[in-house]
Amino acid sequence: MTVPCGTPGAPRPPPPAAALRSRRRRCQCLRPFRNGEFSTRPEACKKNATHRLVFFFFFRLFHPMRVALALLWLVTAVAPSCGHSQHHAKHGGISVPHHHQHPRTRAEPDWVAAAQGVLQRTFGAQYLPFFKFFVIPAVNGMDVFTVETSNGQVLVGGNNGVSLASGLYYYAKNISQLVVTWGFNGTGNNAEFPQPLPTMPGKVEIVSQVKYRYYMNVCTVSYSMAFWDWRRWQQEIDWMALHGVNLALSFTGQEYVWHQFYSAIGMTDAEILAYFSGPAFLAWQRMGNLKRWGGPLAASWRLQQRDLQLLILNRTRELGIINALPGFSGHVPDAILRIFPNAKVQRSDSWDNFNATYGENYLLEPTDPNFVPLGQKFYEILIKEFGTDHVYQSDTYNEMAPTSNDTTFLRESNAAVYNAMAAVDKDAIYLMQGWLFLEPFWTTDAVKAYLSGVPDDGMIILDLASESAPQFQRLGYYYGKQWIWCMLHNFGGRRGLYGFLAVTGSRPLEDLHSSNGSMAGIGMTMEAIEQNPVMYELLTEMYWRTSAVDVSAWIQNYGIARCGGSDNAYTRAAWLLLLDGCYGNSQDTSLIEADPYSLNWYSTHNTNATLTADAWFQLFSAAISGSVDAAVGPYQYDLVDVGRQVLCNYFDDVHDLFVHEYLEYAVNNRSSAAAISRVGTALLDILKDLDQLLGTNVNYLLGVWLNMAKAWGSTPTEVALLDFNARNQITLWGPDGNNNDYAAKHWNGLVGDYYYHRYKLFVDACVAAATNHSLVNFEMLGQKLDDLMFGWQQMANPYPDTPSGDVMAITYNLIKKYYMYTGETKFVEHEHTDMVGGDISDGPIWTKNVAQLKSFCAMSSDCIGFNSLGLLKNVTSSTVSKPGVTLYLKA
Repeated sequence: MTVPCGTPGAPRPPPPAAALRSRRRRCQCLRPFRNGEFSTRPEACKKNATHRLVFFFFFRLFHPMRVALALLWLVTAVAPSCGHSQHHAKHGGISVPHHHQHPRTRAEPDWVAAAQGVLQRTFGAQYLPFFKFFVIPAVNGMDVFTVETSNGQVLVGGNNGVSLASGLYYYAKNISQLVVTWGFNGTGNNAEFPQPLPTMPGKVEIVSQVKYRYYMNVCTVSYSMAFWDWRRWQQEIDWMALHGVNLALSFTGQEYVWHQFYSAIGMTDAEILAYFSGPAFLAWQRMGNLKRWGGPLAASWRLQQRDLQLLILNRTRELGIINALPGFSGHVPDAILRIFPNAKVQRSDSWDNFNATYGENYLLEPTDPNFVPLGQKFYEILIKEFGTDHVYQSDTYNEMAPTSNDTTFLRESNAAVYNAMAAVDKDAIYLMQGWLFLEPFWTTDAVKAYLSGVPDDGMIILDLASESAPQFQRLGYYYGKQWIWCMLHNFGGRRGLYGFLAVTGSRPLEDLHSSNGSMAGIGMTMEAIEQNPVMYELLTEMYWRTSAVDVSAWIQNYGIARCGGSDNAYTRAAWLLLLDGCYGNSQDTSLIEADPYSLNWYSTHNTNATLTADAWFQLFSAAISGSVDAAVGPYQYDLVDVGRQVLCNYFDDVHDLFVHEYLEYAVNNRSSAAAISRVGTALLDILKDLDQLLGTNVNYLLGVWLNMAKAWGSTPTEVALLDFNARNQITLWGPDGNNNDYAAKHWNGLVGDYYYHRYKLFVDACVAAATNHSLVNFEMLGQKLDDLMFGWQQMANPYPDTPSGDVMAITYNLIKKYYMYTGETKFVEHEHTDMVGGDISDGPIWTKNVAQLKSFCAMSSDCIGFNSLGLLKNVTSSTVSKPGVTLYLKA
């Protein structure tokens, strides 16, 4: 039997050289969005009706998650006062609300109880007596909360659960200087209220400026949430409520519905499973970009995810969060032509060079007469399983153009997408990502025609990258449709300190006031979360603000909250440096995550390396001086994150020196194997040091990601396939490295094992060439790198999921090594002096930190000195007077 290429253990022929070279392109530009998930059915179900009944009753009645749900329902029904949560052995604590019901028959929510649940889970049950929640009416249809203190209690009013939770967080952050941000098992939280509770001078009433406060990108569910259990989902839903989110994607478990739908229209299990991808790639399968890659998975995944979705929906609806369920976009398995031979279909082009086995999917044309009836059938099954909040997310033409630009065709195509949902739900609202409108196909006339097919009150458009590539003005504020101002910010979950903080703190309100009422919301549409929490902390404040933010004052208060609420000059200085050095910039990537098959690499380096290094030293000093408690979770997170960025910046500079050293040998015959080896050793040492730093914090461990994935497997085969999914997404991303390193992560284990060994091959090849008086064979190097990378996908070696090492001690040693110069080479300082010419590279080194520049010059045999502008010199030439510039020459 032929084993699918995506299956661990399958023989993997090396991709053709041309394919290897074509996939080795740097994913530095804006990337499109994607969407998808998975479902299967065990072989036992296919054999006969008896086996199907056995499977049905066993998994429907005795599946562990279902048993847990049933037992918990019984416990809460018989002894509702107990209040204890039950825990699933693999998939986190499963606590079912006392009023747990099927989503279609849910009772009126108890907003006060919902807010109390958020308080208890996030801050602790000990604070329940000190907070009194009560329900108040909305203000002109907008959400509202009030906060005041009286007689030792905090009184919080709100018109629903989200408003009440937002009022709670207003008091926590603005009055008590606490913070709740992403972090594994609460490590991103500073959530201990001071005692006694701080009092407020008066009552605060805050009304939301927008109707919708949106959260998620269709990619987020795969890049960040693919393997989450209920415990992790509870933490995220509480984060959403505290930060005011009232509209969010709810995509978990949809393959259960899709499997039912495809089966109902006559597809076989084999046909369905040939379409579903693995869980790490579901986002893109759902959007029609790919199929099958990373699959198949056992039916247990589909059923477990369905049950997880029921828990998610119950919790979000308790709080008043509107769930945007998946819609019918027309992306279908190949078997559609067996069932409907005359159907009008569009076959997509190869997406990111995915071959025909895993790409070139079918789209049922929305104008086909089967589209609306099939969509209607899908929505009937969807609503039967999950109920509805009347919002359905659908992207028909993501990264693919329609077959015609005829305005009638475009109008009728979008009308069909809406009509399919409206036929089942008369209150349906069609939610669409506006990412497609960045493509050249979508002229203003094409967009206007496309949108005209849907009633104005029946559609919401996500202007997906309003902070960097807004489309609403070009497209006439979407011609009467409601739209949401969104911050995209992140691609693939790649690490880097960056973002436009000042834009985030002002532009949403500016655009709201100029939109003539068409802008209905503000939202977060990052491809992945758990990075740059400062950006999202500010954006969620904009949900409620009426005026622009003074970001300098704001970021200092944010920093104080993250270090435990202790006001000190070091923390304030650190965050002001980060504001100037990082948070006025676009995306930042590092050469650490580059596949080093070539010398011609560059990074999208936008951080100010000098200011970032200074910020790291200030953060460290805050704890060393005793000004902050070094054990506070967010402080440790930031210390590692900023240190990570400093070492990445340092790596990029040393990488440039290494390339220069090799070219000096290969082109000018002015270097040696020993000189190349010296810089290469420094390059590899940075990776080892970075890996050690990352290993001190649970939020930077590869093992956490891999073990979350493997926990969903119930057999060795399932575990191996889940492990493969998790590894492939963050490295090769596809069968042939189609999106190589697009979702790269700076994680302990990935840096010290995968990235380190790639660069060791690169360094060793350059040193060996110089030793043998030859040149590097980059084709051979590329093949060795491929062997390493493709081999790593199939490995089953474990990585730790618990941190190790003392972050303060390790940071101290790294600051001495990378921030302070301790080398033996001495330099003579010449103030107001520069040297003409003789620059080692075309431009300056990224850093202007003198200690770091001394280290760089000392490690290079070609460097004779440098100036304070960051230019390393390799030729002695005449010096000139230059005010404000200092020249440093080797003694």
